Amino acid sequence: MQQENPTLTMIREFVALGRAEFERPRSPSGDGHGQRKLTEGMTAAGPDGEPVKMSEPLLQLLAPRAPYFDLLVEGALESGVTQIVNVGAGYDDRALRFRSPDVHFYEIDLPHVIADKKRRLDASGLDTRGITLIEADLATDGAGDLLAAAGHDRRERSLFLLEHIVLFLENSAVDCLARSLAGRAAPGSTLALTAEAHPQGLDSAQVLATTDQVMFGGTSPLRTILSRDTWLAVLKNAGWTVLDPGHVTAVDHFQVPLDGSAAQIQTQFLTATA
Repeated sequence: MQQENPTLTMIREFVALGRAEFERPRSPSGDGHGQRKLTEGMTAAGPDGEPVKMSEPLLQLLAPRAPYFDLLVEGALESGVTQIVNVGAGYDDRALRFRSPDVHFYEIDLPHVIADKKRRLDASGLDTRGITLIEADLATDGAGDLLAAAGHDRRERSLFLLEHIVLFLENSAVDCLARSLAGRAAPGSTLALTAEAHPQGLDSAQVLATTDQVMFGGTSPLRTILSRDTWLAVLKNAGWTVLDPGHVTAVDHFQVPLDGSAAQIQTQFLTATA
């Protein structure tokens, strides 16, 4: 297996550790302590091997994401959705936190991440009923086919969560993923994702290359940063209808120098229906 970019590993673990610091809702039968149990012994070490400190500025970058997706899960459960698909789930605890009768959670991630999460779940003694872990390399594997093999029912509504995952996939893989999930989406299903968006009129390839050099010294794990209009087109072409496309819900993520000025890159929150 190809060695994973150490920065990507650090980001995944930092997000999991950071999420455990927030007060978050849970379902009546959910486990509010699952995130801490899942991350026991985790350090989120940087490329230099030193643990990344949980500073307030870094936590503030994560703060808007958890409520956005948590509220969507709560709303889906209240409306009777019985399938939650978490793509690029990492060490996310929502399958534990929002455990509910007759609701099944499907979690998709890289084989080594799934293996480690399974080990952590087994060691913790947490109740994993209603959870299916699916190994996948989204650069090559079709998420829809894997879901079908895992028992996902395309006739029933689903909530598909893509939190901080498409940023790390090539454009072509993002297109394939959006189409593949649309193929598993019954009418009334919802897709929710975070997308890194640059200002309109900039060249996406230049934005990505500059980000790589300025922020990561040529070792960036980032693969897709697009304009909002392009993101909307990607979803539309895949068969999704974005809710209220004229309204932007976003947080400023970082800036990169381009053509003598600072280009603001945002994390935008997009919700679409089948």
